[in-house]
Amino acid sequence: GSILQFLGMTLPLLAVYLYFLYLAITRPTIADPDNPQYTDDRIRLTDILYTYLATLVLFSSLVVYLLWFVNKRRRLSKRYEKEAIVILGNVEYNDSHWGSEDGTGSGSGGNFCTKLYRWMIHGCTLRNNYGEVTYNLERVANHPACNYEHRKQKSLNGIITKKVRVYYRYPREQVSILVLPEYPYSGQPKIDMEADWASFSSSVGLRSDSSRSLDVDGVDGGNYARAANTPQTSSRDRSPGVLLVAAFWIAFLLFASLYVVFQIAAVEDAYEDETARTAWIAFGCAVGGGVPLIAGGGNLLRWMVYERWILKSGTKKKVSSKKRKKKKRRSEGEENEGDDDDVEGGYIQMT
Repeated sequence: GSILQFLGMTLPLLAVYLYFLYLAITRPTIADPDNPQYTDDRIRLTDILYTYLATLVLFSSLVVYLLWFVNKRRRLSKRYEKEAIVILGNVEYNDSHWGSEDGTGSGSGGNFCTKLYRWMIHGCTLRNNYGEVTYNLERVANHPACNYEHRKQKSLNGIITKKVRVYYRYPREQVSILVLPEYPYSGQPKIDMEADWASFSSSVGLRSDSSRSLDVDGVDGGNYARAANTPQTSSRDRSPGVLLVAAFWIAFLLFASLYVVFQIAAVEDAYEDETARTAWIAFGCAVGGGVPLIAGGGNLLRWMVYERWILKSGTKKKVSSKKRKKKKRRSEGEENEGDDDDVEGGYIQMT
């Protein structure tokens, strides 16, 4: 689980930092010109202090992220469950697995180094977690619950394409898209949002295959059969465990840094490159300035970027005037029901 992975990554770091603490404890005993170890190479206590303080800022940022950012993201996601309207749209996904040159995931192209490089790039950027959703803004405008055009005095038209987080990694056509009426650019695939809600739920689970097939198989020609790799979502109730580990690290680093400051004061007369005043300034700047500015301000900036990406990002392609006239005639009853463009301005009523 995530807690074990987090522990596995931090335990080696803890071992190194405990060694640094040991050096700080024993440093006053060798801070004597008559001691044979006095002239040996050493790690400065000031450098140890800087390392502790930098790590303290990082773990503080993690705690703020888990306590504030994740909760804000969860509330935004749940808004779709309560407020969103449902329209039809497409989800485009290019599967870029190991060794795939054409996005098919076949792994047949390129030598080993090329494949390894591509795999590392996709792993570091999490590119395979994202796709694109495409839908017509007129579908949003035609929904009875949307009064955007009335409020903004702007007409909604054109095809919007935006990058979204996907849990079902395959392309889909004419599937349900959730859109917040106040934000026409906020479209998200419905079944992927349900997977996200399940990851926050105490009772984890997605809709059954039969209920999902109503949303997928009936409209995209059975592409759901290609989705054998269904999303594996898990509850995020484990985050308190990660928070507990991070809180331990913050307490350890805070008190260890304070102890190192006192040790620097104890040995500053023996070493010209150790100064208590500099140590106290660094400690105060990190605790009083670095933690609030980077942990708080950094997460606030990240949230502003994330919220804009969810609600307002995307590129719009205008629809030709010919198509708009056809839709207008259709709304007046002049178009046949079997016209290929019938779905352009349609929507699904929320039940």
